Amino acid sequence: MATDVVENSEDAYIITCALLSFVCIHPYGNLSAIDTLFFGASSSTESGLNTVDVNDLRTAQQVFIYVVPILTNLMVVNIVVVIVRLYWFNRKFKEHGYRARDSVDTKDAEASIGLGETLSAPLPNVGTKSKEDGSANTEEANRQLDRPFQRTAITFANDRKDIEKEKAFYIPSPRARELGQPIIQVDHSDGAVDEDQEPAKPPQDHRLEPVKRRHTFQYDNAGSSARKSVETLASTLFVLGRSKSEQKTTTSSTLPRRSSDLPNLSRQVTLGRNSSFHNLTSQDREVLGGIEYRSLKLLLKITIGYLLGIHVFGVGCLLPWIHRSPAKYTDWLVECGIGKTWWAFYSSQTMIDNLGFTLTPDSMISFRDATWPMLVMTFLAFAGNTCYPILLRLVIYIMSKIVTKGSSTHQSLQFLLDHPRRCYTLLFPSGPTWVLFGILFVLNFVDVLLIIVLDLNNPAVNDLPMGPRILSALFQAASARHTGTATLNLANVNPAVQFSLLAMMYIAVYPIAISVRASNTYEDKTLGLYGTDAELDESSSSAYLMHHVRNQLSFDLWYVFLGTFAVCASEAKRISDNADPAFSVFSIFFEVVSAYGNVGLSLGHPDVLTSLSGQFKPFSKFVICAMMIRGRHRGLPYGLDRAIMLTDEER
Repeated sequence: MATDVVENSEDAYIITCALLSFVCIHPYGNLSAIDTLFFGASSSTESGLNTVDVNDLRTAQQVFIYVVPILTNLMVVNIVVVIVRLYWFNRKFKEHGYRARDSVDTKDAEASIGLGETLSAPLPNVGTKSKEDGSANTEEANRQLDRPFQRTAITFANDRKDIEKEKAFYIPSPRARELGQPIIQVDHSDGAVDEDQEPAKPPQDHRLEPVKRRHTFQYDNAGSSARKSVETLASTLFVLGRSKSEQKTTTSSTLPRRSSDLPNLSRQVTLGRNSSFHNLTSQDREVLGGIEYRSLKLLLKITIGYLLGIHVFGVGCLLPWIHRSPAKYTDWLVECGIGKTWWAFYSSQTMIDNLGFTLTPDSMISFRDATWPMLVMTFLAFAGNTCYPILLRLVIYIMSKIVTKGSSTHQSLQFLLDHPRRCYTLLFPSGPTWVLFGILFVLNFVDVLLIIVLDLNNPAVNDLPMGPRILSALFQAASARHTGTATLNLANVNPAVQFSLLAMMYIAVYPIAISVRASNTYEDKTLGLYGTDAELDESSSSAYLMHHVRNQLSFDLWYVFLGTFAVCASEAKRISDNADPAFSVFSIFFEVVSAYGNVGLSLGHPDVLTSLSGQFKPFSKFVICAMMIRGRHRGLPYGLDRAIMLTDEER
């Protein structure tokens, strides 16, 4: 259910951004309604397919498809999730704080009223008695004056608790809460809270002793107790782990290891799979919750800094180059009516946000022999997508080595490194991060090798010297899984290269998607939506990986085939026309996979400088829009994800 909520929320957000195109693009009158929707869907999903040349759009329309991909970028979406979590937690803390304060104030007021009624009882007026009764009345008055001090007592009702004792809110484990066990307030102690705790004993009377004053009611102390209870609640809201009573018998192969990276935790705390803590005491929950909350706030600053920094870096690298570049590049921009500064900003953004739109009608073919922009834009393509988790972890690692060891910042950074998936969807542990790096290296190496080797005698590729050819092939390999920009005319490359690019587009999301699902703190063995009875042998990494791959294939393939079938049915007449070989089943299949993978590569058509979609009928264009929006969900986890959970969902 939680995954459905996330998908529906993202659907609503993406569709809303796509429909904004009717407000920001359509009023200019140079695009049809379906082309307007197509640009909206393509820009909001960062697909990069276009039915009209981007250079033919008005400047305001270009600005729209510049801003929207930034707002819907995967980095921005995850930053918004962190902001929402922090806001939600702070709001919950305030609510519980007000409740605790009001509860203490009520108790203090009632206690004061009871004390006043006892001590302020009217004393007998002995001054009005007659002198004849002097001795007798004096003795009686003395007895009445002594009586209140002998009988003074404060007795609380049976439903009152001793406010002097320190209280804590105990939140049961997720499994216990699913069974209906509520959040309760219990006596705070250093030991673990027993879920089968017996009912509290009836409160006893507290006698007021004239000499001992430590039982005096003070509002400051009561407020302090309330604040401490709220702090305890705040910390436990972040921590989902098992207490001692919840620990189950495990085999030696699945026995959790000792948590040595958090020395402030008690010795009995163990660390299970995917940063799941076990044997947590109430004090451990306070320590762990405080660290996690500080880590989340620090992570927000780091991710925002990364997002802004990478955009500034891209513009800073391309802007000076284009203003001092050789004449053949600047003349091409002048011919297309594109300003140098606008080209630098737009090219940087389209690579970082993996959009794929370019202001030049031939994509990046005119710049394929320019070494500096090819290097910079290739790096930006990786840094904005598949290498984002790798570089983000690298930034955190470097910061942890720079800051003072043992400081609060160092502790937060170390927590992010050791338990990344408790805080952020796209931050992985060390092992999966290295695996992700290895997979990306192999995929890109194979892709570059295929482009170079299979097109050794192809004039569309070998007209470049070997150095620029390799760099151009690397750019094309990166674009096949990210931006959808092109340095080669894909319609003229080797058919085997075309098929390899299609495969690369389809598996583009696999490295990150499988890393997300394999490292999900709550996607434990059963893997959420795929059944609670399917146990996995986690000791076999190949079996575990293949399980994820099979699930991904079953999730994807029928969408791709259904979309291809719908477009082929709509375009059957043109497909059957032998005079138009560029319009084939394979080219349509290539277009559908590109849309579903949110990549943007296209074999194009000789008659236009757009994607092949520009030649489709309105119904086929609508199908491509649906494929782009549906494909946006490929990277979501199967089940509940700790990094996107709010307070009320942590159960």
